[in-house]
Amino acid sequence: MIVQNSRLIRRIVLLFVLVSATTFMGLTPDEMQSRLITHVKYLASDELEGRKMGSEGNRKAARYVAGYFTSVGLQPLDNSYFQEFQVVTDAHFGDNNSLTVEKGSQTIKWTIGEQYTPLGFSDNASVSGNLAFAGYGITLDTEELKYDDYGNIDASGKIMIVLRGSPGADNPHSKFAASEGLRYKATNAREHGAVAIIFIDAEKDSVEELMKLEPDRSTNKSGIVVIHAKRSKIRQLLPMGKDIDSLVEKIKKTKEPLSFDIDDIKMSIAVDIANIEEPTANVIGYVPGNDPDMSEEYIIVGAHFDHLGWGGDGNSRYEGPPAIHHGADDNASGTAAMMELARIVSEKPLERPTIFMGFTGEEYGLLGSAYYAEHPLVPLEKTIFMLNIDMVGRMEENKLNVHGTGTSTRWDSLVDSLQTEHNLATSSSSDGWGPSDQTSFYAKDIPVLFLFTGLHDDYHRPSDTWDKLNYPGLAKVVEFSESILRSVASTPEKPDFIKTSSPGARRSMAFRVYVGTIPDYSDNPKGLRLSGVRTDGPADKAGIQGGDIMVKFGDIDIKTIYDYTYALGKYRPGETVDVVVLRGDNDEKVTLHVTLEKRK
Repeated sequence: MIVQNSRLIRRIVLLFVLVSATTFMGLTPDEMQSRLITHVKYLASDELEGRKMGSEGNRKAARYVAGYFTSVGLQPLDNSYFQEFQVVTDAHFGDNNSLTVEKGSQTIKWTIGEQYTPLGFSDNASVSGNLAFAGYGITLDTEELKYDDYGNIDASGKIMIVLRGSPGADNPHSKFAASEGLRYKATNAREHGAVAIIFIDAEKDSVEELMKLEPDRSTNKSGIVVIHAKRSKIRQLLPMGKDIDSLVEKIKKTKEPLSFDIDDIKMSIAVDIANIEEPTANVIGYVPGNDPDMSEEYIIVGAHFDHLGWGGDGNSRYEGPPAIHHGADDNASGTAAMMELARIVSEKPLERPTIFMGFTGEEYGLLGSAYYAEHPLVPLEKTIFMLNIDMVGRMEENKLNVHGTGTSTRWDSLVDSLQTEHNLATSSSSDGWGPSDQTSFYAKDIPVLFLFTGLHDDYHRPSDTWDKLNYPGLAKVVEFSESILRSVASTPEKPDFIKTSSPGARRSMAFRVYVGTIPDYSDNPKGLRLSGVRTDGPADKAGIQGGDIMVKFGDIDIKTIYDYTYALGKYRPGETVDVVVLRGDNDEKVTLHVTLEKRK
């Protein structure tokens, strides 16, 4: 009873101190903003070249965060501030790339980099076959549109010539828009039995630039040989009377396929691409708690410090020549906030121990946070809460988005009370899933909150620069975050955990069905690993679990996320599909029956 009373007194004193203390630990608001500006200016500088995962700029950013952790007194968890792991950062052509064309008695060799180039997601393989032209390489069977470039040809064993884009490429709202992706078209060709696909540009281009070789970061390839060729070379292979420009014009005008075989030409293609792996690292430091009774109840504060480098990898929304994507808001802003929170907590520790993490690889599928969740430096069962801070530098009208409020019964009342205290207008979402690093922890049954000030026109463009941030607003995020941390740390009871029901699936134009699975983008060589499933979704009802590795969906073998999205496009709401997963340490093969629902 005496122990309980003394702890109660300590908490009353602590709450009094929280109310009366200067939030920035002796700094004026101007001084706090100056610190935030310093962090963001460096992280978003030209010197760091966009902090792309695996790059020297990314390593400089990691060293900057680790250096700050050292300077403000954070301790390393595992004798180092760096949690290293390997990632694919680049790719190069091996020695066994070739392409030959046999036309009658002629044998013509093409030169890689001049007439054609393999694409990064191509299989490494040698194939031969006759050619066929398959228009845009699209198969659609929906209530709104029925269109099939493979409808009147047999693609089995053949090499398909396919146009980039779609018959509706001039209209961004076209029903074809979801089928323009190269990976979708490669999977579609594979599923129709083709051994290779050759992409050509649909529109005239006097420059005729070949696509660059970009690394494929998934552990599985597409299951088919994929190259991009100059349309001038393909034009020479078409039968008399068949012209690319005329074919494109007619397909666009009629929205009808014009596919045909080219039986008198055989092509042999060998592709050899080697991925280059580099070490990258999360940056991790911690502050011990000041209550011995809570010494193994950890709080995590995270923010990703990586960005897109010079762009050009599919994540950028910029269409100009290569340029540094500065990533001031995404996510130098959240990293700066996390670093200042680390300083504040180090100067005045919480009752519970606090781990501060700078994640890498967020832009390529939450790789850093997913790696930590699979290789935690503190057992996850000892982690009671994760606060994620991502893109918090563009606050307008004191508005702050707080996601994950449904992951604990504590969050709604806490956010409501703190928004009044800090003069903020919060907009909340209950869902714990989302496109940022809190997802990796929510998937492990840890309560989460995710702070975000919203998208803007500079998102994933070079124009996301340090001078466009609202630093008084960013300081407010730090202030608000500290209050969250001190409240969670000072409350005797640990926050409970709730699996949230989905408020509605995110819109995808590629398919109409809803399954409720959450892919793990760090991938798995055996198939597609799932981080989790949405509560009461079709997958949950069928018994699919987080950690399962999906290897088959209906009649489609699942090797990558792209196979999965392709498979979803084949089915309709109300259909029941057999899904095969590997489960547990022994990869037990389990078949489950999923009744698909309509995507909201």
